[in-house]
Amino acid sequence: MRQVFRTTARNELGLKNGPRTPQRVHQKTVVTQVMDRIRELILSGRYKVNDRIPTENELAEMFGVGRSSVREAVKIFQHLGVLEARVPKGTFVCDRTKISQEAITWSILLGQNNIVEILELRKAIEEAGVRALVRELREDTERGRAALEGLGNAVRQMRERASAFSIKALVQADYDFHATIVEAAGNSLFTDIYATLHAFLKEEIRRTYLAIDDLTEIVTDHQEIIDCISSREPARAVARHDAHFLRIIRLLGESVGPVSSRKARA
Repeated sequence: MRQVFRTTARNELGLKNGPRTPQRVHQKTVVTQVMDRIRELILSGRYKVNDRIPTENELAEMFGVGRSSVREAVKIFQHLGVLEARVPKGTFVCDRTKISQEAITWSILLGQNNIVEILELRKAIEEAGVRALVRELREDTERGRAALEGLGNAVRQMRERASAFSIKALVQADYDFHATIVEAAGNSLFTDIYATLHAFLKEEIRRTYLAIDDLTEIVTDHQEIIDCISSREPARAVARHDAHFLRIIRLLGESVGPVSSRKARA
């Protein structure tokens, strides 16, 4: 299936017989089209991660545009973290870890996503981590044991912060707990997305905490997730994790009003 998808994608791009010769730019939106051509060069595989792309002069000649248009397009890609200037070696293609989180954040901020939709995305990502962690524990791997220890440490931090009514630190401990679950999935893209979603949700999480009379409820909630994961029963662990998110949605509704129509806020 994956190979069929890749083949279809390459055919759609006209790459059936290998990378095609970049098209020269003829329309007015020059910078945008230069960006399209550079993106195509990377997408086609002509330039991979850590490859040096052609110089401004070479790109200008390749696309039939002025150097200033190429320079502006390259600067935009550098800001986004797609390209990186390494003086005096040239400009290189970055790996995904360099992609600007700000760009991802703005893409969500300017969209029409509401909080529930973002929570559902976060839940789906975490569920993959829950299943992976249960699998690791059933196989008694060092990675699984380490993740379980990390969850326990996060809950201990929550207990201390809850006792001190330190909301900011409590939110951070909550983040560390769920980040540990996400990391268990072994998918770096999930980890990057989770970090971005946290920026949107931390204020809403803080408000739910302020609406709770007894902060030890938060500790109990997360400890029960650990207990279910420790049972090494996938269905039980996932069901408890789902219940946790339903609780978050309910608390958000109580603290800030109906959340189904609320848009995400940075």
